[in-house]
Amino acid sequence: MTSMPIRFRPRDGAILDLESLNALADAAPQALRTALAARWGGVAGVVLSGLELEGAWSSSGPPGTVRPDPQASGVVIGPGRAVVQDADGIPHLVEIKEPLRAAWPTRAGAAVRGVLVLTPTVEPQSGAGGLTVARDQVSVRLGFVPMDRADVPHVLPLGSSVGNGRDWATDLRRIWQPGHPGVRSLNGRLEALEDPIWNAEPEGAVWERQVLGRNWVRYQTMAASALQASRIQLATHAMTTAERVRLLATLYLLLRRSVERAATQLAQVIGPVEEAGVYRAVIEGVGPEAP
Repeated sequence: MTSMPIRFRPRDGAILDLESLNALADAAPQALRTALAARWGGVAGVVLSGLELEGAWSSSGPPGTVRPDPQASGVVIGPGRAVVQDADGIPHLVEIKEPLRAAWPTRAGAAVRGVLVLTPTVEPQSGAGGLTVARDQVSVRLGFVPMDRADVPHVLPLGSSVGNGRDWATDLRRIWQPGHPGVRSLNGRLEALEDPIWNAEPEGAVWERQVLGRNWVRYQTMAASALQASRIQLATHAMTTAERVRLLATLYLLLRRSVERAATQLAQVIGPVEEAGVYRAVIEGVGPEAP
């Protein structure tokens, strides 16, 4: 059965019935669903800006890894904006203007195993004298959930503990602008691959099979071109986490087909597969899963 939308359209003398009000109420959620579907199909929520985990950017771990202060009693998330989905499946645009804080759930502090999430709650409001009014109050709560509960649609993951017990991966479901520190850090790590490409000696299974012939510069040129194209994308486009993963997965594949040593070094940028989170798809050659 085809589901067709109902559009709210006021007219002089028209009755404002409940179905008309429902059409008006559905307009904003439908616009949010459409925008999400266009950028990242299947995702129930995404960080649009901010909501960064307080700490220093780490040079280890997958892209977007942060090392919180190990002496702090809790985690701090900065202001920002996000699209979140409530337990009824309705998306909401929320803007958090003050930092959010949550105590670490165990004495291990930042070394705790789990996922830091933002959870929306919706409560009906009352008018003067306790009268029922047609509006709800949407609020959010910062907290921790076990790893196996982070894919629930009505929670938005902000950070996931990395296996070293000190770092937290934050690039889980975010849109980052080209100037974001996490993007600049990733681009810098990719830039470091350029010299190894041009200094590499003829080697690798692709070279042995003569896939691109016997001119080694041809292999180096293909690898360097793929690297620069990836860096240009990062430097010029706002990208979702899924888009960054697909970009690096494509780069990894192209490097494996040219200068294989550079592909190995890219894998080292991502880190161990068991700790790479959504970025493990770069090495495994599959698209990132979206809850």
